[in-house]
Amino acid sequence: MSFITYNQKGYTLVELVVAVGIIGVLTSIALPLYNGYIATSAAATAQANAETLAGFEDAYFYENDTYLAGGYDPAGADTLTASLGWKPSGDKAQFTYKVEAGDSGAITSSCKITVTYKADTSIQAIIKKP
Repeated sequence: MSFITYNQKGYTLVELVVAVGIIGVLTSIALPLYNGYIATSAAATAQANAETLAGFEDAYFYENDTYLAGGYDPAGADTLTASLGWKPSGDKAQFTYKVEAGDSGAITSSCKITVTYKADTSIQAIIKKP
């Protein structure tokens, strides 16, 4: 008389489905939280970069009695870095920078600095100088 023995190795289909379901639930909770952290981080970085650029604009104003208008896009256009001696560092080309100068007679006495996150253009930091 011979007995047949089955060596069970691996997982059953039910165990695999339960594991995939648990991973799916955890992912559906974690992904929106992660995206929120990314947006918060991008907003804080944009604000810090705008404040840094504002400092360089102020220094330029004190030396030249005017604000410098222009922009910086890592993909190409750059009208700020040569004149200001400023270049963004550490943002890995994730932001675009725009400076709009307002005129008051012969002297440009005001400016608006806008830093925009390229992955989500609704994330911006804006600084206005009188």
